[in-house]
Amino acid sequence: MTTLAIDGLGKTYADGTEALRDMHIMARSGEIVAILGGSGCGKTTLLRLTAGLDQPSAGVIAIDGRPIGGTHPAISAVFQEPRLLPWLTVGRNIAFGGRRIAKPERQRRVGDLLERIGLAGYGARWPKDLSGGQQQRVAIARALIGHPAILLLDEPFSALDAFTRASLHELLLALWQELRPTILVVTHDVDEAVFLADRVVVMRPRPGRVHEAMTIGLPRPRNKLTSEYDITRRNVLRAIDRSLAVDRATGSGFGTVSPWV
Repeated sequence: MTTLAIDGLGKTYADGTEALRDMHIMARSGEIVAILGGSGCGKTTLLRLTAGLDQPSAGVIAIDGRPIGGTHPAISAVFQEPRLLPWLTVGRNIAFGGRRIAKPERQRRVGDLLERIGLAGYGARWPKDLSGGQQQRVAIARALIGHPAILLLDEPFSALDAFTRASLHELLLALWQELRPTILVVTHDVDEAVFLADRVVVMRPRPGRVHEAMTIGLPRPRNKLTSEYDITRRNVLRAIDRSLAVDRATGSGFGTVSPWV
């Protein structure tokens, strides 16, 4: 079980653009934390830094108290686009995520994951022969084959239709309940954040920073038709409104927020 700590994280690009400022987020072991915010608040930058695909200008990212300085074998990621390798079959795309695993175990896990994602018998097919939702299922399986301690999700469902998105939410939660990775998911979708997360962190833009965090106390499995779900959703929307009100009142300055959320 693994804890992810983001402490004082900042990112300023070479042209002087400050994308993130003084970010403090802790994702506890096995927890799902949703980072919620609109375009331009630095959500993707945050995930790229956490994944080790870019370097921060300030602050530390640590796993179980140990700072990491680049890509880390305990971390896996799924992006908005599936990014499957077109020259590999579906099965080999999934296996690519587990290339450090001994071959017999890797093959066993590929078969198991194909079954779990509803694509049993699709292992020899090519990515181009799959629908967008099926490709994203393969991308999730590829990310999970190595049983990562930390899973990063960068709006992986945003380009999908509502029915496919709901199906993948259920798939993700089923795999999470089995493997229990710590998950950091960035999204601009309030319903997605409330349905998936244990906690929601609301960001403010220009530069991106934490405005407010909320615990989602709804029991699992979650029913979107209950009054409790609707109240929770409204509370998150109010938090977003408060973040916008601070920006309107103070421009791009800091709001008052407790650091570790």
